Amino acid sequence: MDTSKIEEYKEKLLAGWESLLQKSSEDEIAGFGRERIIVFIVALILALALWMMVNLSRDYTLNIELPIELGGVPAEKALVEDLPSTATVSVTGEGWKLINLYNNPPTINIDVSDTEVDLFDQVQQKMNAMLNINIQRVQPQDLTVKLGDRVSKKVPVRSAVNVNFNEQYGFLGSPIIKPDSVTIDGAASLLEDVEEWSTDSVRINNVRKDISRSVPLESSPNGLISLSKSEVSFEAEVAEYTEGEVQVNITTRNLPPGRMVSYSPLAITIKYDVPIEEYTDVQDENPFNVYVSYQQILEDSTGFVTPHIEEKNDRYHIKLRSFQPRRVAYFIVLDS
Repeated sequence: MDTSKIEEYKEKLLAGWESLLQKSSEDEIAGFGRERIIVFIVALILALALWMMVNLSRDYTLNIELPIELGGVPAEKALVEDLPSTATVSVTGEGWKLINLYNNPPTINIDVSDTEVDLFDQVQQKMNAMLNINIQRVQPQDLTVKLGDRVSKKVPVRSAVNVNFNEQYGFLGSPIIKPDSVTIDGAASLLEDVEEWSTDSVRINNVRKDISRSVPLESSPNGLISLSKSEVSFEAEVAEYTEGEVQVNITTRNLPPGRMVSYSPLAITIKYDVPIEEYTDVQDENPFNVYVSYQQILEDSTGFVTPHIEEKNDRYHIKLRSFQPRRVAYFIVLDS
């Protein structure tokens, strides 16, 4: 008896019951009488019971899926490839026993102390407790278990958190992941090329205040690598920004004695974002150095160079937006 037969029997029983309920409407009860309905129900139940006793006492063949679970593994070893999740088993026995087996399939625990596993024998041992059920076929019949040396290594955690801010808001410094690393454990061949471990892809929208939340770590794709942590903390300070603008003169670095360089224009205009609470302090001082190295000029053949911009100190949380012009002309003057 295959699974389709069992489902067919279930459908017949459900269809008969639904038909009975439909016939048991108030109008028909009034016509036939409550006693006749009760007699009909009792007769139907007896007929179904007799039918099931006769038919389910016969022998049938059934294909079932038995779950496979990992049993004991030597402490110094780890799986290189995952085991199949189920085994397809063809069994023969009385219908009553097969229905029970179909509804409650036993789990096959695989002992991987050896590299070759006779799955047919494992299933046979499991079924020995169930009398009068014969194993016809097991697919797959044999399993090749690939084991490797178990190792552990500590790798940094990479954030895959995507933050979308409300207008004019942004991070005040870089987000912090706690802990910033995780210990992974598994077969050496699987861990060899793992240099970092990512969080799950998480999106946080409409942010306008500080963030502090737990973020799950990405699961091992095949379950063969275990993690010392399942989640980390994602923390970040958030501030409201405003736009600032400043003009800064261009200087020359590493200028040799007897040389002078003049630029056109003499200064560039820099636009930047700064937290509102820092805006006044930044405006009171020039926060940038703008320079061109003399080596750039020596290597240039166009007559134009791109200035470098650096912040004078790290006290402020400034974000450079743009500067104009992007390239400037220069003239080398020899000191007489």
